[in-house]
Amino acid sequence: MTCAFQRQSNKLNQRTVSKWERAESSPDTENLIALARLYGVSLDELLRVDEEIEDDVAFERAERSSEVCVEEELGAQRARAEQATQAATAAAEASRAAAEAAQAATRASERVAQAAKGAGRGHAKGAWRSFPYGILMIPLWFVLTIMGAAPFSFLVFFTIPLYRWIANIMDAAEQRERLHGEDEGRR
Repeated sequence: MTCAFQRQSNKLNQRTVSKWERAESSPDTENLIALARLYGVSLDELLRVDEEIEDDVAFERAERSSEVCVEEELGAQRARAEQATQAATAAAEASRAAAEAAQAATRASERVAQAAKGAGRGHAKGAWRSFPYGILMIPLWFVLTIMGAAPFSFLVFFTIPLYRWIANIMDAAEQRERLHGEDEGRR
């Protein structure tokens, strides 16, 4: 049927006729008339369907619709699987980023702890800062006042901040030397 009809009609291609044969589409009126002429039958005879064939057609239609449903379900499953894969990939990336952030936070907290440890050592009083210079200035002021140098004796108290400034510098220098010695000892 296919080859003979195609020889007679140059408008059709193999796919079109194949679709008719598989009942995926139907020929238009012009093609039906050409088919009827080709086989020498009327359009009624060409289009009449026996009861046996009706069952076959209904079965094929139901089978095709179930195939379409299965294909749609498979497509939906593929889409869900793709979404799950994308979600798992995103979760893995987020987990990796969280782990990196946690490691960075751990390193930062270790640096802060080391800095606090170093700062704690920096606040420890050295030999210069532990000397009670301010307390010694009080008796000195009394002695100077009693000896008649009262107008200038108050200047003794101005030396206390000067002494603290110099003591901080000296203790910091000693601490740097001590830390430098510890670092060389570790190497």
